[in-house]
Amino acid sequence: MRLIEAAETLFIRQGFDDTSVDDISEMAGYSRGAFYSNFEDKDQTFLAVIDRRWPSVSKAIDAIFQKISEPAERAAAVREWYSNQWRAKDFTALQMDFTRRAMKDRAARRHLAALRRDELEAVAASVVRYFGASGRAPADRPEVLALALLAVTRGLASLAIEAGPEMEPLYSEAAKLVFDRVSAPQISTVG
Repeated sequence: MRLIEAAETLFIRQGFDDTSVDDISEMAGYSRGAFYSNFEDKDQTFLAVIDRRWPSVSKAIDAIFQKISEPAERAAAVREWYSNQWRAKDFTALQMDFTRRAMKDRAARRHLAALRRDELEAVAASVVRYFGASGRAPADRPEVLALALLAVTRGLASLAIEAGPEMEPLYSEAAKLVFDRVSAPQISTVG
């Protein structure tokens, strides 16, 4: 676990390419041999970091649903939770680094595709659950709504990487705007 935590810190601080096995081992307080007894190479460590950090949307939504039973309060809590997902800027930086790495490495690309599929399914299930709990008809294509929500939080996080505290309300309001648009009752365009 200490090796993964050290790797995560260094990958965020220095990037994957500028972090060595020796750096990770030293920060974790282990020898190079101990590193290799746990991981085949630095790539495997990177995958372990991504697996550990990949957000669990369903766990967060489950916690909200367990804590709050009143539908309007649940909806407000989910909206508030979503509006703060852009704050995971360090994880977004890791994801960008991993995506860049996956473009060059077939195994990393397959791993990333599986993680993203799982995440999309989890968010789509949360969208269905959210609509059901709010008393509205579920979205026709929850995966499309889920993809839009994910894209917005990742985009906002990447834009906010160097933003100062004075900009934080702007990012949260942008996330709320998108959440409100996506979760608004569908208006028929037939007529």
